Amino acid sequence: MGSSSGLPVPIDQFGTLKHLGLRLRRLYGEGRYEEVLELADEYLWIAEAFGDRESARSVVQSYSYALTELGRYAEAEAMSWDLLRRAVSRVGQAKANADMADVMSRMGRLEEGLHKLAAAMTVLESCPRDSWYYAAMSSVAEAARWAELYELADHATTAEPRPDTIEHSRRVIRDLQRAEALLEWGLRLDHVGRLEEAGVRFRDVIALTRPWLDADADPDSLLGSDQAMLGALLACGLAKTGAAEEARALAVAVIPDLHADGRLFDARLAHLAYGVALRSIGEYDAAARELIAAEQLCALAGAVRHRLIFQFELALVAAQSEPSQATRHLMAGLRAHAEQLWQLRLDRVAMLRQASRRVQLEADHASADTAAQTDPLTRLANRRGFDRRMANLTGDARTVNEQVCLLLVDLDNFKQINDGFSHGVGDAVLREIGHILRTECRASDLPARFGGDEFGVFLAADPATAARIAARMRTVIRGHDWHRIALGLRVTVSMGLAQLQPAMTSEDWFDAADKHLYLAKRAGRDRLAA
Repeated sequence: MGSSSGLPVPIDQFGTLKHLGLRLRRLYGEGRYEEVLELADEYLWIAEAFGDRESARSVVQSYSYALTELGRYAEAEAMSWDLLRRAVSRVGQAKANADMADVMSRMGRLEEGLHKLAAAMTVLESCPRDSWYYAAMSSVAEAARWAELYELADHATTAEPRPDTIEHSRRVIRDLQRAEALLEWGLRLDHVGRLEEAGVRFRDVIALTRPWLDADADPDSLLGSDQAMLGALLACGLAKTGAAEEARALAVAVIPDLHADGRLFDARLAHLAYGVALRSIGEYDAAARELIAAEQLCALAGAVRHRLIFQFELALVAAQSEPSQATRHLMAGLRAHAEQLWQLRLDRVAMLRQASRRVQLEADHASADTAAQTDPLTRLANRRGFDRRMANLTGDARTVNEQVCLLLVDLDNFKQINDGFSHGVGDAVLREIGHILRTECRASDLPARFGGDEFGVFLAADPATAARIAARMRTVIRGHDWHRIALGLRVTVSMGLAQLQPAMTSEDWFDAADKHLYLAKRAGRDRLAA
C-alpha cells in the first residue's frame, strides 16, 4: 500500500475524485503496473469514503487491468466480477463482461470467455453510439484479439465512424490496439502460407503507425512509451514487407526505451522486427539472438500461441542459414502445425456464433419471463412477479443481515372513483400510481401491483429509511395534479410497512404488513402505519 504523505486530495462539494482515476490510467498507460497496484488500494478507500462510486469504479478497473498485464489472472477475474457488480448502466455491464472475457481467454477458459464476449456484444447492439460505447468496444477488441478472433477485433477498433471527432489520447490507444491485432493476424496468415493476405495486414500496420511518428507530427502529442510501441509496430510492418534497413534502424532506436520503461512484453515486438530484418539481410546469428530474446520476453505475459509465432520465425532463420532436407522437413512440420492451429481459430469463430445465439436465446427467455411478470396497465410487476420476489427474499437466497421491508399500498375509496367518475378514470389513476411508485423507488426496490387497487413495494432498506421513502410516496400521491385526469378528483393512499425478520415465512411477512395497513385504514386513511 502506497504512502499517503504529500498526496493531493482536493475534494469538491460533490466529493468528486476523478483525478485519482486519471492518475492511475496514466500510470497504466506508461506500463507502471506495480505502481498502479500500490496506489489503487489507497485511492479506492478514499473514493469510497467520499461516496464517489464512479471514481471507485475507475480505480477498480485500473486495478483489474494492471493485474491482467502482470499475469495475475485469478485476481484480475475477481476484480472483473467486482466491476460487473459496480456497473450501473448497460454499456458498463457490457464493458465489464468484455474485460472478463479477456481474462478468461488468457486463463484458457475459452468457452466461458466467448460466452461473456457474446453477452457484451449483444448488449452493445442496443446501446447509443457515445464515448462509453466506444470504450466498451475497445474492451471487446482486446478480448477478441486474445481469443484470436481477429476479424471481430478489427471491427471493434474501427467502429467509430468519424476518427476526427475522437479525442487525441483515444485515437493513439485505438491505433495502437488495432495495429497490434493486425500484426498478429498478419503473422499467423504468413505462417500458413497466405502471403498476399498477410501482406495486406502488414501494410495496414505501417499505414496506422507511420503518421504518428512522421517528422510533421507534434512531438509532444505522444507519451514516450507510446512512441516506442508505435515504433516497434512500424518496425515489424516494415521488416515483414522487405524494408529491412529502415526496420532495423527503428528497432534499434526503440528497444532501449521499451526496456527502460519496463515494458518487456511490448519490447518483444521490437526484438522481433530486429530479428526479421537481420535475417532478411543474411545476418543469421544476430537474427537468432534477437528472436530468442523476443520469445523469452513473450514468456513473461504472452499466450502459448505468441511464443509459437516467435519460434516459427526462429525456425526460418535455421532454414535459411543452413538449407537442407532436414530443415525443409522441419519447416513443413511447423507449417502443418500452424495450419492446425489456424483451423482451431476458425472453429473458435464458429464457437462465438454459437455463444451469441445462446445469449440471444437467454435474452429472449428473460424478456418473455419479464413480460409474464409485468402488469400491462401500470408496467409494474404483477402478482406473479410479487410472489416470486417474496419467495426469493424469504427463501434460502436471502443475504445474511440483509434489511428489507414490505410496503403495502391501497387506494382510499377506489370504488367511489370508479363509480363517481368512470372505470376509464379509475384505470388512469392506477397508471399514475404505478408511475409515481416507479419514479420514487430506487434501483434496488421493486414496486408491484398484485390486485385491483392493491400495490406492494419491496424496499431494500432499514425500517426508518423505508418509512421515509413511504412517507415521500404518500405525499407525492396526495399532492399530484389529479385534476388533469378529472375535475374534482382527489386520490390518497393508506400504507402498511413491515420489516422482514429472521425465520419469517412469506405469509408471516405479508400478514405483518397487512395488519399495519388495516391500522392505517381504521385510523382514518391517508396515512402510514409501521
